[in-house]
Amino acid sequence: MQVNAMDQWPGQEAEPVLAPLGLSPTQERIYLTLLALGGEHTERLADLLDLPAQTAAAGLAHLAALGLVAGQDTATGGRYAAVAPDVAVAAVVMQRQAALLKVQSRIDALMHTYRSRADGAGPPAELIRSPDEIRECFVRLQRTARREVLAFTRLPFALALESNDTELEMLAHGVQYRAVYERAVLAQPGAREQLRGYLNAGEQARAATVLPGKFVIADRHLAMITVRSDQQESVSSCLLIRTAGLVEALAALFEQVWDRSVPLQLHDETAPEDDTLATVGGDDLELLTLMLAGLPDKALASQLGLSVRTVHRRIRRLMSLTGCTTRMQLGWYAARAGLL
Repeated sequence: MQVNAMDQWPGQEAEPVLAPLGLSPTQERIYLTLLALGGEHTERLADLLDLPAQTAAAGLAHLAALGLVAGQDTATGGRYAAVAPDVAVAAVVMQRQAALLKVQSRIDALMHTYRSRADGAGPPAELIRSPDEIRECFVRLQRTARREVLAFTRLPFALALESNDTELEMLAHGVQYRAVYERAVLAQPGAREQLRGYLNAGEQARAATVLPGKFVIADRHLAMITVRSDQQESVSSCLLIRTAGLVEALAALFEQVWDRSVPLQLHDETAPEDDTLATVGGDDLELLTLMLAGLPDKALASQLGLSVRTVHRRIRRLMSLTGCTTRMQLGWYAARAGLL
């Protein structure tokens, strides 16, 4: 009986699952077949899987070296049996994890070598055109960061406004994110819920009425900046910048805008309706943040899920609590009192 690539032994997966352990599709077939049969001679196994005897023998030798099968080669081909997966596969996984951790510990040294080469011989900037390339570059740039990522976020987007899973991943690994959002971004549908997710994960964010550009900087060493004409409604291309002087200039611009921007606070809790300053809670801080970012009352109402009339009432209440007579005074008071 022959078993071709489309036949399935009990427990065998339709798609290769052991490739991360260093197994080829043929080696995985051999291992899964031995799991189902309990054991078999090399020549018989080659016949069952329709493989050359030399290929089957080489596959068994590789599996034996990994500890996935046990047996001994003889003049007649030998007999091999699969080792229990909870022992064999787990051991290989642990070996691979240890090897990956060793590589990870060398990333900083490897990045130093890479950056030294890039500073000395690489192009100062690389033009990236297609949306897929822009997305891929954006992810790669974030994953090079070991300390911080700085970002100006403004419209238009190269892609639809969606979750940046890479940021959440990097935040979980201790990379600091600071971002300044342009007012128009905060008015986008779904922006409030998405930004709250970043803030809850540890991002520090501020809001500005207008931003001078749109870029991302990783560790003040590598930057990606949007390139577009005023007539375009979407991002057409980006520049990946490696030159230290240019990246440092963008980082300095970020810090200047950051210092002048309004801290962005988005909270879930609702403030109680008492007439004391101590009752200024999460919803009030969120209202103040969006108001000071420059959103008009209609956009405020839309983002907060309130009516325009309720927005007016809450602003009047805050003005009454703080003794302010204008919204400008309210913003000044909020900053001076450390509410934001």
